[in-house]
Parts: sequence; structure tokens; C-alpha cells
Amino acid sequence: MPTPDHPLHLFRNIALCFSGGGFRAAGYSLGVLSYLNHVKFNGNTLLSHVKALSTVSGGTITGVAYAKAAAQGVSFDNFEKQIYDFLNNKDLLEMALTKLSDDAFWKQTSKKRTLINAFALGYRELVDTDEFDLFDQNKPGLEDVVFNATDCSYGLAFRFKNSDMFGNYRLFSKQLTALSKKIKLADIIASSSCFPMGFAPIIMPDDFIDDHRSKLYTDVKGLIDFENGLGLMDGGIVDNQGIGSIRLADSNRPVDNKFDLILVCDVSSYKMEPWQPSSMEVDKPLLNKTLQHYRLQIDKKIKAWWWIILPVLISVVSIVFGTINHPLIIASAGVFGAISLVAIVVKVILSYAKGKVEKEWEALMSPKLIPKVISKVIPKFERLRLRLLKRMLTERFSSSLKMVNDMFLKQIRRLNYRLLYTDEALTNRRSSAMIYDLTEAQYTNSVSDEQDKVVHPASIPNPGYKIYEIAEAASSFATTLWFTKKDREDQMLDKLVTCGQFTVCYNLLKYCLDLKKDGADVDQTELDEVTKLLKADWERFIDDPYWLLKA
Repeated sequence: MPTPDHPLHLFRNIALCFSGGGFRAAGYSLGVLSYLNHVKFNGNTLLSHVKALSTVSGGTITGVAYAKAAAQGVSFDNFEKQIYDFLNNKDLLEMALTKLSDDAFWKQTSKKRTLINAFALGYRELVDTDEFDLFDQNKPGLEDVVFNATDCSYGLAFRFKNSDMFGNYRLFSKQLTALSKKIKLADIIASSSCFPMGFAPIIMPDDFIDDHRSKLYTDVKGLIDFENGLGLMDGGIVDNQGIGSIRLADSNRPVDNKFDLILVCDVSSYKMEPWQPSSMEVDKPLLNKTLQHYRLQIDKKIKAWWWIILPVLISVVSIVFGTINHPLIIASAGVFGAISLVAIVVKVILSYAKGKVEKEWEALMSPKLIPKVISKVIPKFERLRLRLLKRMLTERFSSSLKMVNDMFLKQIRRLNYRLLYTDEALTNRRSSAMIYDLTEAQYTNSVSDEQDKVVHPASIPNPGYKIYEIAEAASSFATTLWFTKKDREDQMLDKLVTCGQFTVCYNLLKYCLDLKKDGADVDQTELDEVTKLLKADWERFIDDPYWLLKA
């Protein structure tokens, strides 16, 4: 079997990847960190051997908060309490909507009034107004941090990193690197978790620097890629596990100081719900007409004058007969006069609305938004019945959503894992802890798109139903940036944290046993010692999955 191209030191330099996945990823990542902080190795915790962090989206929430705590020398207990309280008690969506509706606030900031900027302000509840220069490599803390976003100009990973190339190779410049030091950590979390269709892009540098007259800002705005503002979105668009960034960081480290273990902690999966076609609604009469039919009917009503003239004539006749001074005739004149006036107002409004709609439609069909070849074809579809149009649009939208949110992400995921697991230089230096690893179906079938069929060592006791149930609940939790009242009642955060704890314990134990089986060139006494510790913890998790959380 191939061996690494450098000496392997058991757990000397650990690199963690935290995937995207909203609060599911944030809670699971917290569980991983808390277990690493529990395991003692050579007199120190395994967490103290973590030298690098690459995070995406929801994983960046926990990642940035932990990196900040490490850089400032904050104890793990205090960090853990702070982020647990933030995740469990803060309603980010409510906070963001409250800020978004505050007119006075937005007059005091240079940020664009968008939902993602409102979320960025909410993240300050966790990381305050600290800036990225906190992670200067000459300061205490992690050696390599990479918080991943995606740029909307080249479709490349945009890396907020404290070493080598800030941004990416297309956008790298000394001006951007200088500005990076003053970027607020809350804005980095927002950039990394700015998922498509949920948010509009956050703009670099406009939304990141308060003083638009500063030299840092004007220098970056002077660059051609930034003169109109560069859109940044969720890092998961191009790499939802942060694998590419950590492999790049490893390649840039000296040969004698490579990562001894790259551990990918992932809450996404290869599974997805199948796309379903929609049904044709034939029992709704309104949908049996064409769009053209309704347009012509509206045009006909707008052009017709009889519905205005008729009440006017009736009103005039009523007034003439009103000389008879009959109360009913006088009342009729007033009523039909009012009707004619309302009819005139309605006609004016309809004519104005039609003109406005036509103008907006022309703007929508502009080549900037819709290719000319498509905009010319769209009017032809008005001859189709609405029920057919509805089905066509529903299926196109749902399949496009499935393609963007599932197919593309899962295909990129497979490619990144293939690169990780086929790189011979990383032999015996890689492992993963998937949130679904210890669900009953996954553990029993051992089928995966990330690596070859997983073989569970016979020396590791089976998880048991308690672990199965928690892993199933954690892996099934939706991708959101908040917990609902019911989620809190169900103690979902506890399940996510616990799942991170026992999943990373199991996979580290399996990693150690695989090193033993492969005859890896590591200190066998150390290997046996840590394997014994991990196995004892695993047996405790089988008995009570919440034992570490309770502690």
C-alpha cells in the first residue's frame, strides 16, 4: 500500500473540515469539537492538536466562533456555552427581519438593505465586531483558517484565509489582501452561508467596509473586478465540504509539517428525494381557458364604452324624469350617476395598469435578464391553456430547483471526495465523519458515494438502537438557519451535538484500527493507547449516547 510522502505523526497536526448545512452543520460541528476537547492524548486534548480549519456555510458559524475563541485564548467551556446558547436561543430570522424593517438603522450604515446583510448583523451577536486580522499567523490560535464562499464573477471558491492567497487566483491582489484584515467576522459568516434563492449575493467590498472614503475601500474599488461590486454567495455552491481548501493548505505546508489527519465532518449526503412530475388539473374551469382568452377579454372591457355610457344615459333619463319630483326617480339618478363615475375611474385605472404591466413586461424581457431568443418565443405560449402552462412551469421550476439544490451539489460532492480518497499522498492521513454514518440503514448497508464500501471492524461493537435513533433524527433535520419552537421542544440541538460526538468517536476509532491493519509507520504504543481510549468512549456512547453532553 502507498505511504505518505512525509513522516506520519499520530494526531500531531489535525485539519478539520466543517460542511455546510445550516444549523444542522453548526450543531454537529460543535459536537465534533466537544469530543475532540474531551479526548486526552499525550497529556493534551486532541482539540489542541487541531491546527487548521476549513468551513462552509452553517459549519462556518461554529468554525468562526471557535477560531475566534482559540485566537483570544478563551476557554473551550466558555466558547461552548456561548455558541450553544446562540444556536438554541437566538431566532436569526426574526432578528434579521426586525433589523430589515428598521428605517433608522439603514440610514446609519453603508451596507445595502438586504436580507443577507440583516443576517450579518445578527451574527454579531455571536462574534461581536471582531475583524479578520484576529487570525494573523503571527498571533496565537489556529495556523490555517479558511472560511469558504463563492464568487459570482468566475464561479470559483472565494477563500477568506489567513495564509497564501486571499480570495482566489483570479481575484488575488495586494489591495484585496490589505482590505481583508478589516473585514468583520460576522460578514464572513454571512458570505459563507448566503445560499442561493434564499438570499441575494453580499457585495464585496461595499457591504464589508463601513467607510467608503477610506483608502482600503477605494483601492479595491479601483480594481476592474470590483468597480461595480463583486457578488459573494454560499461556499457550498462549489465545495460544500471545504475539501479543496484544506488540500490546498496541506500542499502549501512544508514537507515535515503536513497534516497528519484531514478529518471531513459532513452533514450532507449522497441521498436525495426523487423528482416527481406534477398532475394536470382538469377540474378547475378557470384553468381551462388560455392566457390569450383572458387578455382579449380584458382588452375588450377596456375598449368598450357601453358599460360607462349606459349608466350615464340612465342617470340623464332619471334626472329628466326627476322633474316629476318622485323620490324614487331622484334616488335612481344619484345611484346611476355614481355608477357612471366609478365606471370612468375603473376604466382609467385599468388602462393605466395595462400600460404599466406592458412596460414592466418589456423590462423583464430585456436581453440583460432573458436571452433574446427566449423572449421572442414566450408570447407564443399564451395560446396554451392555463392548466397546461401551470404544469409546464411547475415542472420546469421544480426540476431546476432539484438540479441546483441537489444534483449539482451532490455531483460536486462526489468529485471532491473522489479527489480526497484517490490522492495517494493522503494515504493514512484522511478520514470522514458523516452525520448519517450511524443511522441503521447506512451502518447496515455500508453503501456510500464518497468512498468504497465501508467495512466496519469486527472489534468495534455495533451502535445499537439508541445511537441509530439519534443519528436518524439529526441527519433528517432540515437545512435552516434557525430552530423552531418545536425543534427546541424536541431538543434538536442536543441531538445534533451528541451525533457529532459519537460519530467522530466511532470514525476516529475506525481510523486507528485501519492504521493498525495497514501497518502504518506510526508509534504503535501511542496508537494502542489512543485506540483503547476511543473504544472505551464508544462503549459508553452505546450505553448512553448523551453521557458526554450531560458531563
